[in-house]
Amino acid sequence: MRTKDIQKQKRIKDAMISLILKEGINGASVAKIAKEAGVSPATIYVYYDSKEDMLAEVFSEYAHSSYRYLSRYLCSDMSGEDLIETLIRSTYGYACEHEEIFSFVEQCSCCPTIQESVFAGDCCMDIFDLIHAYQRKGVIRKYSDQNITAVLFAPVKYMAMNRSHYPDPEESLEELIAMMQRLLLY
Repeated sequence: MRTKDIQKQKRIKDAMISLILKEGINGASVAKIAKEAGVSPATIYVYYDSKEDMLAEVFSEYAHSSYRYLSRYLCSDMSGEDLIETLIRSTYGYACEHEEIFSFVEQCSCCPTIQESVFAGDCCMDIFDLIHAYQRKGVIRKYSDQNITAVLFAPVKYMAMNRSHYPDPEESLEELIAMMQRLLLY
């Protein structure tokens, strides 16, 4: 049995992400990933059972890392205004600092087969536990998690991915924060 090389595995992950961003999930075959990583297709199977297993594992790893990033900036004694601002700013910051990984996670989160194999909801439970606590205190309106996700995170993701189209991204971010605070807070 061949031993696993962490650097080789990282090259495989990086190649997969790069190809998925260029050619989509279906366009990133094991053969193409291997060629891009500079390994044989058989080498990929030392690390992963299948392409689907590789996608699920890498998606899960990076989805969890994005939520860990957000969680670093949150605490339970923040005001509601600070909580909304921190969620927006940290999501925007992560998307800008980790653009490729962010785009990869976004693309994979829209793929039903990956969603089925990885329950992404478990990686953001701490954030929603905090939001639920603020809802119980009467600080945040009692909207569903799905609607909060849609109205809070989708506009931030859009801004981050299209920031070059905003004349003053910071001003636009401030405006979005104020809008979300009015929408979500009592």
